[in-house]
Amino acid sequence: MAEAPRSLVLGTAGHIDHGKTSLVRALTGRDLDRLPEEKTRGITIELGFAPLDLAQDLRVAIVDVPGHEKFVRTMVAGASGLDLVMLVVAADEGVMPQTREHVAICELLGVDRGLVVLTKADLVDEEMIELATEDVRDALAGGPLAELPILEVSSETGQGIDQLRETLESIARAMPERNDDGRPGRLYVDRTFTKHGFGTVITGTWSGRTRKLGDTIAIEPGARSAKIRGLERHGDAVDATESGARIAVNLQGLGTDEIGRGDLLTEIDAVDPTHMFDAAVRWLGSKSLPDAVSVELLTGTAERRARAAIIGTAPIETGDRGFLRIHIDADSEGLPLLPGDRFVLRGFARDAGVGSTLGGGVVLDTAPPHRRRRDPALHAELLRLAEGDASVGLEIRIARAGLEGRGTEALMRETGLHPDTLATLLGGLATDERIEQLDGGLCLGRSSADRLMQQLRDHLDSYHDENPLQAGMPRAALTGTLPENVPNGVGGALLIRLADRGDLAIQSNLVVRAGFASSLDAKQEAIAEMLRARFSSAALDAPALKTIAEESGEDENRLRAIAHYLERSAELVAAPDDLFFDRASVEKLIGQVVAHFKDNEELDTQTLKAMIGTSRRTAVPLMALLDDLQVTRRHASMRRFIGSEPRW
Repeated sequence: MAEAPRSLVLGTAGHIDHGKTSLVRALTGRDLDRLPEEKTRGITIELGFAPLDLAQDLRVAIVDVPGHEKFVRTMVAGASGLDLVMLVVAADEGVMPQTREHVAICELLGVDRGLVVLTKADLVDEEMIELATEDVRDALAGGPLAELPILEVSSETGQGIDQLRETLESIARAMPERNDDGRPGRLYVDRTFTKHGFGTVITGTWSGRTRKLGDTIAIEPGARSAKIRGLERHGDAVDATESGARIAVNLQGLGTDEIGRGDLLTEIDAVDPTHMFDAAVRWLGSKSLPDAVSVELLTGTAERRARAAIIGTAPIETGDRGFLRIHIDADSEGLPLLPGDRFVLRGFARDAGVGSTLGGGVVLDTAPPHRRRRDPALHAELLRLAEGDASVGLEIRIARAGLEGRGTEALMRETGLHPDTLATLLGGLATDERIEQLDGGLCLGRSSADRLMQQLRDHLDSYHDENPLQAGMPRAALTGTLPENVPNGVGGALLIRLADRGDLAIQSNLVVRAGFASSLDAKQEAIAEMLRARFSSAALDAPALKTIAEESGEDENRLRAIAHYLERSAELVAAPDDLFFDRASVEKLIGQVVAHFKDNEELDTQTLKAMIGTSRRTAVPLMALLDDLQVTRRHASMRRFIGSEPRW
């Protein structure tokens, strides 16, 4: 396949019957009024598409949009994804209502390059041309399109057509490359048809990451999957998509009755459809927006009924900017949006000056927090999101997630960031200690992580205060003190962070605060000395703690805690049945057992009783203790030798 020329998308805009379609025909030789009704009525109803080769290495894809007020929705669909706009104004009429509305829509959608064409120049004199030019300059004044060049042409006589081509080429060559922005590959469907021998074909303007022949893609909303069977750019077969180019995609796996205008072709699991989002807006309504209004939401080629409500306390005046929370009607499907997507809001009644267009703007957050719209903190966050810093956006989204944290998969779907870019940005935030990155891709905001780590320190301190004889707090018990909405694994990961900082130590399954050492007070030391003496003199015929408690008048639980303390200091050994033995006596027993196995393959309880001269009361627990210490292993009622080094 030959290398395709660079391709830009140019859209027409302007009032009905100002000659847009005739101008496209004069430039390309193609009649874009293809529907019978369009030819009968002489107006464009549907979008028309035609390629215009300006040079061997430069092609412009022209999207011809309807100018009638009834078809503004179709105009918005055509204007989405444009690189350039060709504003068409009839020289004999000048700027008209739909001219102004189309200009407003282009500005709201971020189209800020192009040119103005005064058509029907053969029907007016020079004075009318000057008046029409002044009229256009007044209409564009103060906006991003104010400095567009203005050319006069006649589609009937050919006057100015060559100059128009040259100007278009000059503007197109000055356009910056519309490179892959690292976001998911996306195409809003503007046309669907069946091609004999191929099946379903959809068309639209591609943006984002490249997809190739054979790739599996999704159609949203609904996560319907299909495979890319073929790709074309203006009839030329290509093997991959290109950001900014108009593409025809031959799909395998879905019929034309399953896809329509407004659907989005994108990558699998790349975007979550949403029914609510926060946005930065410019309000164009003739009256201020005091709080909320029902609107028609147009984005890409999609349309939805929605309700737009102010974020903040002040109304948004005509021409001003602000923030809105937009709720898509619950009866409608959600929209697969990403931050940075542009949209237009229209009312249900015509408004002076801009038709029914009330405003529009840019999506900031597709998964907004459930907070009051008048919350100053929410407004402050949106101010930061509107700055467009991806790192700041991630920090805000992670902080909003609170103690539950945010995973990298969710962050990718909410932001559209490439996995590599996301990893780099998160790594930078973690290095700067603005977030805490945990295993499994989970991220916590700085304040949430600090709060949880402080809770772990506090609970550990309390445990040490209440249990001074214990060597440490069981790890599972400590992490179990965190709130229920904290994901599994977070507590353990934060303990490791605290250990790395030297705040605590992790010893097997126990956690110990830095500087803590279990100790005995004077009374406890006296009890410990009594236990040492009793167990030492009893050797392997050790008494039960209950017996010692009855004899001494001490609390059994206190005796048990001190006995475990002596176990950790290697003076006693805990055995099954809540028995404790003198450590030296157990070591001597192990020596006897090892000697026994030099001449015998097995050991039974009776033999052990005879060996140590005790009753079954202590012989059975001691047999089990030898198993626990991995000196012996049980086989039925017998024991066999494992090793001479006990696993204390």
